[in-house]
Amino acid sequence: MKYMGNIDKKGRCMRKTRELGIKYVKTYVGCAQSTFAAVVDALRSEGVNLVTPEVEEEIHKGLVGLSGGVGNLSVGNCGALTAASLAISLASNIGRMKNKQDKENRWISYFNVAEGVAKKFMRKYGGLTCREVQIGRFGKYLDLRIPEMNKEFFENAEKRGCQTPEKCTISQAAAWAVEAILDMREHPRDLERIKTEYERGHWR
Repeated sequence: MKYMGNIDKKGRCMRKTRELGIKYVKTYVGCAQSTFAAVVDALRSEGVNLVTPEVEEEIHKGLVGLSGGVGNLSVGNCGALTAASLAISLASNIGRMKNKQDKENRWISYFNVAEGVAKKFMRKYGGLTCREVQIGRFGKYLDLRIPEMNKEFFENAEKRGCQTPEKCTISQAAAWAVEAILDMREHPRDLERIKTEYERGHWR
């Protein structure tokens, strides 16, 4: 019964995350901060506190400028990917002291981010950047700094149903992050296990 409960909790939390992703992108109009807020609040609804409200507020400030492919330039990392990766890395718990004690500990975060969200982006959208995700989703790249293209971007998203919990990139990235974090809590991987999986080529 405990195992089934974990399945229910994960599914419920992922559904909540998708719904919040849509809600927050309409509130904050930014992929990075909307994704992170959806992850934090969905986890919090299940009693999992990734960060305190005070820390969340500071992280929100840092993420705003990373939306739209970094500074709305459309050529850097997808903001949803950036925020989802940040959440997973936070949950990996490799702080300055732990990183200093053994620099190899960084591989725990590398693995969790790669498996939890980055490789999924590459498979689903064909890349990690805002430009690549746009092409993967819409078949074309739009410079979000140009008003006409910015308008076209949101019109394309609406026409393709991307502003729904099931199809929104923000909702998808946030749900992947929540799934990864809950899996990590239930089945944490230590450094030796990750090294073994790396040597066997399981996460390339």
